[in-house]
Amino acid sequence: MKSRDWGRVMFGNSHFDRVREIFADQFEQDANGFRYRRGMKGAAYRVSEAERDQFVATFNKRLRYASWAIAPATIILILLLAWLIPDSDGELAKGAIWGGVAAILIPFLAIYYWAWNAPARELQRRTPESAALTREEARSLAFSKITYGQLGLAAAFGVGLVWMKSVDEDVFHGWGMIWLVSGVGLVALSVVQAIRKWRHGQQ
Repeated sequence: MKSRDWGRVMFGNSHFDRVREIFADQFEQDANGFRYRRGMKGAAYRVSEAERDQFVATFNKRLRYASWAIAPATIILILLLAWLIPDSDGELAKGAIWGGVAAILIPFLAIYYWAWNAPARELQRRTPESAALTREEARSLAFSKITYGQLGLAAAFGVGLVWMKSVDEDVFHGWGMIWLVSGVGLVALSVVQAIRKWRHGQQ
């Protein structure tokens, strides 16, 4: 994997913007302020506007710090790989790359989920205003927030991913199959979700 590819994967600002929006969407505004539902389907806890703003600001700050840490970690990993494994095309190098990526992403994901669950931890001693959504209510809410355009874009991205990687790698053999499986899986998931959304709308 070339360094420019790492940048596209790890530093997509639009992806982080979407994550911030999803976190903020857990706080539903009504006439009395805001209600927090973990994952938009958990039990509802009443919070003030100030509390909601503080939760969102804190999450954004932690996400920003965690994402900033990826850049120097990635640079260090590239330098170590270039020093210890000069043959960048060998199987050992490819395995070391994926191991290094995992070593970077695992701490990032741990910080991310810790920050994501901060409101739930702080509000757990409050009495919930209402119970968690039922499975059917949660499914209806999830499908209402997904558009066919988004699903189509995801499927197109899966096809594009395989096509772009096939230029530099054999996606039908060895480590290159990871890209083929990922792309096909993304297309399949998009199609399945589109069918489920359509069926749910017909009920």
